[in-house]
Amino acid sequence: MVITGRGGQGVILLTRILGEWAMLKGYRVLATETHGMAARGGTVTSHVKIGDYYFPLVTKGKAHAALALHAAEEERAKRYLAPQGILLTNREGRGEEILAINASRMAIEKLGSPVYANLIMLGVMGVRVLNTPKDSLLTAVMRVVGNRHLNENVRALELGYEEACHVTT
Repeated sequence: MVITGRGGQGVILLTRILGEWAMLKGYRVLATETHGMAARGGTVTSHVKIGDYYFPLVTKGKAHAALALHAAEEERAKRYLAPQGILLTNREGRGEEILAINASRMAIEKLGSPVYANLIMLGVMGVRVLNTPKDSLLTAVMRVVGNRHLNENVRALELGYEEACHVTT
């Protein structure tokens, strides 16, 4: 899978959580990220491979899932997506083969800060891509983040799981 966003949106954190989740499940995982001016809102992209892979980068057109944490990064994410892949994007609206969730708005309205949008998106991914129970992702979140902002992180993940049941392509 490929995760893309802007500096400060938690692309790297999300990558670490997914890697931790995969290892807790007993899978091999390879992850890498590329970032330029991330501290100033530039593009950040990570590649995550779960399974028996030996090269960490995802080839364009081969990702089973792509996640765009910023709407402006949606086209970049699409380039990596396989024909039957799933694209999750952080914006309003619908599209062909796109799961659009305005996680930033939800995070602000429900949790008071847009920084939790990445965990809302992770919750949606937990249902729609990983097909994993919330508790297994929560364990990975806690191992990576610890107890810092625990209530907000738990609520963000729950919001994502709830939203996954309502969103359609």
